[in-house]
Amino acid sequence: MLDAPPSESEKLSWCYVLLGVVIVYSTIPIARALREAVREHIGLQYFLYAAVALVLVAGYFALKNVRDRNLPADAQFWLLAIFCAFLGYIYALRDIPEEAIHVGEYGVLGLLVYRALVHRIRDWSVYLAASLVVAMIGVIDEYIQWLTPSRVFDLRDIRTNAMAGALSQLGIFAGLRPSIISGKPGARNMSRLCYLGVAGLALLALGFMNTPQSITWYASKLSPLNYLMDSRSMMVEYGYRFEDADAGVFRSRFSKAQLEQLDRRRGAEVARILDSYIRGIGYREFQTRYSVLRDAYAHEAGVHLFRREFHLDRARENNDKQSEHYQIAYRENRILKKYFPGAMNHSRHDWSRETAAEVDSNTDKTISYESAVSKGLITGFSQIQVMSVFIVVIAALGLLGIRLGRGGRSAE
Repeated sequence: MLDAPPSESEKLSWCYVLLGVVIVYSTIPIARALREAVREHIGLQYFLYAAVALVLVAGYFALKNVRDRNLPADAQFWLLAIFCAFLGYIYALRDIPEEAIHVGEYGVLGLLVYRALVHRIRDWSVYLAASLVVAMIGVIDEYIQWLTPSRVFDLRDIRTNAMAGALSQLGIFAGLRPSIISGKPGARNMSRLCYLGVAGLALLALGFMNTPQSITWYASKLSPLNYLMDSRSMMVEYGYRFEDADAGVFRSRFSKAQLEQLDRRRGAEVARILDSYIRGIGYREFQTRYSVLRDAYAHEAGVHLFRREFHLDRARENNDKQSEHYQIAYRENRILKKYFPGAMNHSRHDWSRETAAEVDSNTDKTISYESAVSKGLITGFSQIQVMSVFIVVIAALGLLGIRLGRGGRSAE
């Protein structure tokens, strides 16, 4: 695949890709149980060790190949730099070590996709084509996770998967430097790239269209998808970003006017809900019963309240992060008091004077704060704006692909 095409047929090369995809996707339903088993018996850090070991083994064989083929010294430099980038990416995921496995998985998939594509494409467009194919595999991975109970959709994982695939292509291009790849791409291969771009963007656009409103519509009509109404994971949500001098920065699915209206109309009702579940029946049960799809307003109030209570408890444990916990509890309480006042005033969760004084005296109000609640909301653009960009870019790439395809056929 470096100085000659793969020895197997093109069909078999794609079977290897399919096998790799099936292996990655098949771990989705068992990933949570596997994570818990590893955490309990040996520790989550072993996910990091496994990913690092995979990168080091791949790096060894790649460097050996470069030396055996007598490539210039700068090829080794670039290869080392790229493998350091892989290791750096793994290190960046140290707080969620199980995600580091994705870096290794999608790096390997990138190599398999390149081997399959090189049967047909022998210019530098093969690297871009392979990167796009791997990115699409990564998007579908996240869609399957979202449909799987107990798993969640995360745009950051799509970025991680795509980055790993792109780094593997960069390693082949700058480090391994296959002699079989040469010349500039012709019109036909550029047309293929355009169509792959269209497919990738269209696939991603489906996620940006899959808002809670859309999910509610089809989940209520298709009984096999009714379980999605209890999901604690949304694909993409749009909302508003608030900057409050006293409460800090936070995000909401509702405008300020909507929050005020909802609090007047439902404050007492939501107070009863919070009294029943937060420190009552249980937060996990609350998240299911009052999911974003079932009751977004009660959900937001409950998540802010749970976060406040959680960090107040941690602050009272006298640990080394006590001041940070008091800071979070104070700011979350300010958000609740200012933007959910009816719910708080009617609830038994409103702080006593003693508790308020305790938290106030232990909080540095000069420190800026940004709430993690609903942090994934898209607030800089509306759904219409986002989808308009997708439509324009997809249309432009599609038309360019058609034009280049016609030009390639004419040249032949």
